Amino acid sequence: VAIRTNLLADVYAVVGDPDGKGGYTLRLYWNPLVPWIWLGAAAMALGGILSLSDRRLRVGAPARRAREAAPVTVQAAE
Repeated sequence: VAIRTNLLADVYAVVGDPDGKGGYTLRLYWNPLVPWIWLGAAAMALGGILSLSDRRLRVGAPARRAREAAPVTVQAAE
């Protein structure tokens, strides 16, 4: 078994059963975008660690001001 990884895909090479002619079967498996799954998991873990950090180190959005309520008029139906 051999595994080749780059940013776009993983390629697996597996030596299989003898083919009866003195050789062996070689199977190649190409799995696209597998490294991106690992990068996504790492980004989620980093976000989780950041959420547990000291609250003073994080910059939040400013608080919204409450708007004054406009008067409501109700008319009876005729």
